[in-house]
Amino acid sequence: MSEPTITLHARIPASLMKRLKLAAIESGRSQNGELLARLATSFELDGPDRAQALALVNQLAALLEKP
Repeated sequence: MSEPTITLHARIPASLMKRLKLAAIESGRSQNGELLARLATSFELDGPDRAQALALVNQLAALLEKP
C-alpha cells in the first residue's frame, strides 16, 4: 500500500516555476514529480554538502529577487 499524500499549496516565484517546468521536461517527469525528487534529494544532503547546497540556494534566491 502506498503512503497517504497531502496536498500542499505554495507560492512560487514565476521565474522559479519556469525553471521547474523546464527541469521536469528535461528529466521526463511531471512538475510534481520533479518537485518531489528535488525536495527528497535536499533531505539526503548532510554536513559540508548540505552547507554548500544551502549557500547555493541562498545565492539563487538573492539573484531571483533582483529586478
